[in-house]
Amino acid sequence: MRLEKRRSQRLDFGITILHNGKRRMTKDISSSGTFIKSDERSGKMSLFPIGSEIDLSLDIPTAKDFIDVKGVVVHHGSNGDGMGIWFKKIDERKKEFIKRFVADYLQ
Repeated sequence: MRLEKRRSQRLDFGITILHNGKRRMTKDISSSGTFIKSDERSGKMSLFPIGSEIDLSLDIPTAKDFIDVKGVVVHHGSNGDGMGIWFKKIDERKKEFIKRFVADYLQ
């Protein structure tokens, strides 16, 4: 049995993000982080080293604008299928917006 380390409720729902001018898809989202999937066409993506800070813009379906966050790479997926990102810096109102989005979707 695997212990769940997450403190935030997670939604297994892909959203579009912008990173370095490229559109990517996530595997899941929570108010504290996301998992960015590798490019389905190539099956690979450039994985940043664990601890790297990256800037992301999240395209949450119910948001009026993109939500900008500064994230930190906390792990790599198996077989190079993506990377887990913890939201290091996010506006508290936007964090609450994501939290409500996840909770509403799961109801």
